[in-house]
Amino acid sequence: MSLPSPPLSLTARLGWSFGQFAIASHMAIVSVYLLYYLTEVHRVPVLLAGVITVLPRVWNILTDPLVGMLSDRTRSRWGRRRPWVLAGTLLWAPAFAAMFALPATLPVQTLALLFLLLYLLVNSGVSLYHVPYSAMAPEMAPDYRQRLSLIGYKEIASRLAVLLAISAMPWLVERADDPFTGYRQAGLAFGVLILVSGLVAFFSTASAPQAAQPARPPSGGFRGQWRTLRRNRPLAVLGGAYLVGNVASVAFSGALIYAITAVHGQPAALMGLLYPLGSLTSLAVTPLWARLAARIGKREACMAAYAGLALCWLLPLALPLGAVWPLVVLMLVFGLFNAGAELLPNAMVPDTVEYDELHAGWRREGTIYGAWVVIQQSGMVLGGLAVSLLLAVVGFDSVETAGAGVRAGIHHGIALLPAALVLLAWAIVRRYPIDAASFARIRHQLGERRAQAPD
Repeated sequence: MSLPSPPLSLTARLGWSFGQFAIASHMAIVSVYLLYYLTEVHRVPVLLAGVITVLPRVWNILTDPLVGMLSDRTRSRWGRRRPWVLAGTLLWAPAFAAMFALPATLPVQTLALLFLLLYLLVNSGVSLYHVPYSAMAPEMAPDYRQRLSLIGYKEIASRLAVLLAISAMPWLVERADDPFTGYRQAGLAFGVLILVSGLVAFFSTASAPQAAQPARPPSGGFRGQWRTLRRNRPLAVLGGAYLVGNVASVAFSGALIYAITAVHGQPAALMGLLYPLGSLTSLAVTPLWARLAARIGKREACMAAYAGLALCWLLPLALPLGAVWPLVVLMLVFGLFNAGAELLPNAMVPDTVEYDELHAGWRREGTIYGAWVVIQQSGMVLGGLAVSLLLAVVGFDSVETAGAGVRAGIHHGIALLPAALVLLAWAIVRRYPIDAASFARIRHQLGERRAQAPD
């Protein structure tokens, strides 16, 4: 039971990172456009739209840990993770395209039910793909800094995917004859991207290193495995911080299009220009965050990113309304700090695998990443719900009918709520206990244990 030692090939590194295109483009579109698609294109009431977008994400909270645990136990000629990656790709891609091809003439209740069923299929595919895909990282890169580098590649791919998704989605919609056709074409285009991304990740990692497993998994079943996982204090602390920070980020992203249109009086298509500014900035500074983390530590760099995001989200309160340039400033600052807020927690979570192995006696990357993706999905659920509740509380009905009180509520909500949440995330991540030195000690202890174990 040893950690993989062969260096990761460039093909595997780039191919696995390209697999993040599927995840990042999906999350960008879902976070930014999905609620808007339902409320403004299909005229689904905002509370109903909030419910049918939240329920399938709750489904992921149930399926992600199960997929992770099952992938830990999988034995196949393709390895533990790759069969799941392939299955998820083949389910997810067509369901995603179908979700944006809803007929324009359906009654609201029927349309809501059809959307709910398709979104459940989409998120089932995401579970099958996302958890095993992510669990490959600590297997392929065993070293503290190698993981920072590999996750850096993945985050750069993520930024490129977000840039593509946020800019291409409104462009495809605007050039179509009507919004229904536009969203249908956009859904098909990104469904194809998901398919290609997943297949590249599957085939390019065929010879990538994998961690060896004992012939028999530990006893106790899934419930026992979950109980022992709860004793992984570094994962619990990091997960708490990431959950709160993710709620803040999703709430900001989901409310931004309403701030652009209802508060600042700008067209929705401006989102396709503004959000890429943040993505380009993040793309440019991600290597700098990786260098900073290598120099001062992942935890300290993560704290700096969270503090910067809090200041960023308070910026709108000090900038004038109705002009484009304050939104440009906001997105540039957001991109600067959001790069670190995404890179660093995702670069820290692989290090909890060895901590877990030291205390549980068995490597279970899938179980850990099942929990991690649950945290991520929970953040999306709660962030999306926060946007729906904010809009309902301030009395939002549509952009055209938004009065002064509604605009003021959105303006203050998009600033104060995310800022408060990310400051809480900053306070939590301070308690994360694994740094480079402690990680080296954990690996040393594991090495001694393996040396003493009978063959």
